[in-house]
Amino acid sequence: MSSRLPAHQRVFVGPDSTTLVLVLFTAVAWIATHRYSGIWHDAILYAGQAIFRIDPGPFAKDPFFAYGSQDGFTAFTEIYARAIQRLGLPTASIVLLGAAHIAWLGAAAWLLRVILRGLHYWLALILVAVLPGGYGAFGVFAYGETFLTARSWAEPAALLAVGCILRDRRIVALVSLVFAAAMHPVMAFPAALFLFFFGLRARQQLFAAMAGLASLVILRSVEVPPFQNLTTTMDHQWLALSMERSPFVFLDQWGADEYAEPLLLALLIATAALVSREGRRLWWCAFGVLAVGMGLSVLTVYWPGVLLVQMQPWRVLWLTKVLAVAAGMFLVQETWAASPYSRLLLGALAACASAGDSTALVGAALLSALLVARHGYGLEPRLPPWLVPLAWGVIALVIGERIVCTVLLSSVALDVTASSAAEIPFVNRIFAICKESGWFIFPPLLLGTWWLLQNRPASRRWLALLVGCAALFFVGHWQRTSDAQAEEDHLRQEGHRELAAIIQSDHLVYWGEGHHILWLVLHRGSYGSRQQASGIIFSRQTALEVNRRLTRLARLGLPDSRFGKLASPIAKAPELSTNLDGLVHVCHDPLLDFVVLPRLVTGARPAASIRLSPSAEVHHLYACAPLRAVPDPFPSTA
Repeated sequence: MSSRLPAHQRVFVGPDSTTLVLVLFTAVAWIATHRYSGIWHDAILYAGQAIFRIDPGPFAKDPFFAYGSQDGFTAFTEIYARAIQRLGLPTASIVLLGAAHIAWLGAAAWLLRVILRGLHYWLALILVAVLPGGYGAFGVFAYGETFLTARSWAEPAALLAVGCILRDRRIVALVSLVFAAAMHPVMAFPAALFLFFFGLRARQQLFAAMAGLASLVILRSVEVPPFQNLTTTMDHQWLALSMERSPFVFLDQWGADEYAEPLLLALLIATAALVSREGRRLWWCAFGVLAVGMGLSVLTVYWPGVLLVQMQPWRVLWLTKVLAVAAGMFLVQETWAASPYSRLLLGALAACASAGDSTALVGAALLSALLVARHGYGLEPRLPPWLVPLAWGVIALVIGERIVCTVLLSSVALDVTASSAAEIPFVNRIFAICKESGWFIFPPLLLGTWWLLQNRPASRRWLALLVGCAALFFVGHWQRTSDAQAEEDHLRQEGHRELAAIIQSDHLVYWGEGHHILWLVLHRGSYGSRQQASGIIFSRQTALEVNRRLTRLARLGLPDSRFGKLASPIAKAPELSTNLDGLVHVCHDPLLDFVVLPRLVTGARPAASIRLSPSAEVHHLYACAPLRAVPDPFPSTA
């Protein structure tokens, strides 16, 4: 694709005031649906890794760090660690995620502008911003996450690399790709595939593939990490534990409906390729990225190579999803004005896409075939006059049912019906509504804004003022604020001196459902928790040791001792005061120094009872050394 864009793509859509309104509107849509959610989920892992970079000593016996983790594959934690040292953990997390979000939206706009124009460009950008970004199985991952991880910094660079290669800016594309790979190689992989397919011709691809294969062989022969595992497969025990803890990594563990989205993405991209007149290469390259990623993931089912499993090649879905949104809007741009029949097919395809299940996929395949037949062969039946309004009614009914179900099943509906709904701050309700319902609120609002800008020029000033005020409102409340959040941020910034004086840096502690407190407040290692098993596909030793420790912890009955993702949750013991046997059994592991529990245990005297903040519950700290004098009630267990 030429580096010089056509005239309609070298400008936005009109005068500066029009562009300003649309830019502000897009920013509002993004911020309203991507509110900062704090340090939770995988953000805890990356914050812990950054603290580990600053002072690794206290984490020597923590299973997440002791045998290596995903931290060995990213340079992001070094950046994060330096930011924590300068700003403190809470501020560093906010600043780095805010910068990532700005870069993400800017890179997405840069990428989409080379593909689409005018209203279709802005609609695609809004849809990328507000559609649920989840991909893969079990709802684990999403693009544009609202918490800070290495993925947050890798995704914008990957989008930028794709946008640059489409403009034939190869050096910038390569630099962006290298940066993305340094942040998170798994997230950079689909962009690397796209650059390979789009940026190189057939002979160049062959040469690059041979050079890459030779490099891999050399790296394997000299045992450069992680390439020393290039031909090594997971043994049965490691593989079984990995499947139990992280089934989303393995395609044969996905449910039938979870295959519907990848197939729908492939269908949209392939249809765009078949309908396109000039940009066909772009769409076939995007299809190739998806095919290679999913094909390699299928290979792991039959040959679970260590490096291949760690690559998680199915995660090409994140970039493919962005490109599929662009492909869908490209179909609208190319075929909407052709005829009422084309518009009907597009509307029905949108209805199937909104349903997103395996049944709707069959309908989407048929509709795509009809679109291609109409475009390629001019096959367009004459529709009876009564059929068109009836069909549009059915389309509206299907999409409306999807919207109603979304609202009824969302947390918004539950909050509204709850007796405590009045206690929820107004700002939180607004953000919740936008988060849950943004995908069907913002696109119609954009259409209305576009119509006013094009047909009522005098509206530009008050629209700019209105959207600007909305942007200030959402920016001002992007970080959730409350007394509890302020106390938590203070603890993570200042630590807890009294507790740190008891738990020394060489102590290993199990904090029931609170390993994040040990990591982020006390900067101490944690004995074990379910989240600390997140890195088991990167280390066999981690898998075995975490399994051993969680098996022992299961005697205490707390939820964070559950190893498997699909296993039925272990109910929290209603009366921890009767669980002395479990406490004694856990303390018989010589590695363990203290156990911290939220309730008193009958028959054991806590070494201390601590309240982390004025509003927090009391936690009771039990020293393990005295309890080891009591015989282990379960000597044959772990």
